[in-house]
This record gives sequence, C-alpha cells and structure tokens, in this order.
Amino acid sequence: MNLDYLKSFYWAAKSNSISTASEILYISQPGLSMQIKNLEAELGCALLNRSNKGVLLTSAGEIVFDYAKSIFALEENMLTSIKDLENKKNILSIASCKNFGSYYLASQLKNFKDLFSSVDITIDLFNTNEVIEKVLNYDFNIGIILGSSHQDHLEEIEFFNDRFVFFTHISCPYDTLDIVDLPKIPISLRDKQSTTYSILQTFAENNGININDFNVLLSSNCIEIVKAAVLSGCSLSFLPQSCIQFELDHNLLKEVHLTNCKTELNLQYHYSFIKRKQYELNLYEKSFRDFLLSLQK
Repeated sequence: MNLDYLKSFYWAAKSNSISTASEILYISQPGLSMQIKNLEAELGCALLNRSNKGVLLTSAGEIVFDYAKSIFALEENMLTSIKDLENKKNILSIASCKNFGSYYLASQLKNFKDLFSSVDITIDLFNTNEVIEKVLNYDFNIGIILGSSHQDHLEEIEFFNDRFVFFTHISCPYDTLDIVDLPKIPISLRDKQSTTYSILQTFAENNGININDFNVLLSSNCIEIVKAAVLSGCSLSFLPQSCIQFELDHNLLKEVHLTNCKTELNLQYHYSFIKRKQYELNLYEKSFRDFLLSLQK
C-alpha cells in the first residue's frame, strides 16, 4: 500500500475537505483526488462520498480511516522516539531493585560520576520482578536485580555478593534468638511482593514456621520505613546487610543470630546486571556495567 495515498485519504477525511487536505499536504487538489482514487482502486472499494458539503466516509472508509489513524500515530511516535534518543545520548537510565539501588549503589555513584562527569544518571527503584518486566518490555535497557532472572530473553552478569541478616536496635537485650521464639518478637517486614519477603517466607517454612504467625509490626515496600521502625524500638527485621551496613558500623543496629534452626537456609546471594540479549549497550551503559563488576574486586 502506498502510504502517500493513505495519507491523502486520511487528511481529506479528517478535515472533511479535499481543499483543506491539499493545503495541509502541499498537494494540488487534482493531485490529491487522484491519490485517493488510486487508493480506492488498490483496495477495490469506495472510501469517500464527495458532495458540495465536503466528504463523507463510506463503511469501508471508516475502517480504513481508523487503521490510518493508528498507522500515522505510530509514525509520529517513532519520529518522537528517534528525536528523544538523540536528546538522551548523555543520559544513563537504570532500573534497580530497591535493596541495592537505595543504599549501596547510591553510595557508589559519585565514584562513577567522577569518571563520567558529562552523563546524567537516573535511577528508578522497583521490586526485582518489576525490574525484569520493565527491561523485557523495553521501558529500560539495563537493570539490577537480586538473584537471577531465569529469563531466556535476558543476558545477566553476577557482580555483587551480599547476605540477608536478622537485626534489631543496638539497645535490645538479645544478640541471639531461638528460632521457636521468632514469631513472638515484633517484626517489621518488606512487602509481600518483594524478593526479601519470599526468602524470609522460605526460611520460616523450612523451620516449620508459618510466616502468617509472625507478630508483624508493619509491612512496607520502603526499606527506610522498615529501618526506622527498628531504630525506634526493640523490634526485629530482615534485610540485606548492605542496606544496614552504615547503622551496623555506627552501632545503631546489631545482627541477631538465630539458634536451633531445623534447616539452614543459605542467606548468601548475589545481584545481577541484566539487559535484553539482542540489545547493544551504549558507551555509558558498558562503562556502568564494568563499574558494577569492579565493586567487590
């Protein structure tokens, strides 16, 4: 199908006027009419009924007009995206899981910025599953997740090791806790959609405890709210060590070691850098990937 013919038809129908469409497209009226007739001949049906009052769509014309509207909207979106791409050459957009992006990554970005002062960095935080979805859906080109994606369409590189810890306020009287007493202690948790919650749930189940029996003080998708709840009193929580390292180093929080566990869950894990397999990283994305890989060397 000739898109010029389709465009002539579209603007004639949209403006309800052959003359107006010819002015918009900088085509003579006879030339525009001929293009519409050629389109009708190609499709084998009349698309417009012409009169002194303008043009009216036929039933077939209504169908073609709706498709034409979508086609030219896509064309406009494509041109806009190309223009945006040109404007975004110095922008590094990262989708990161909250555990890593909120704390350790944020503390390290100055070092990357010192190396690449001209790049503008934006970080959006999501749960790991949301990061995977957004990279697959082309909302972001690169992402950081907890663990592995298990997605055939993604390429991933492990780059940072961490561990989950139980912790409490430094003033709380216990450094160890019997596993059977875990449900009795007020606990502040990440939201149920988070990987952190899933790992804790698995740990509890492996030790014969239903996480629904926990004495939950609060549940939040914000790590800072969870930490604030623990810092305000003698409650317990469960987060990656990197999220609370500052508070551990400054004796604001302390790790609590569980005893008499029936089964030990390996609380060591890693973060991964992900991208779509067919996507080619630009200069800044490659440099950021290499920067991540250097963090624990």
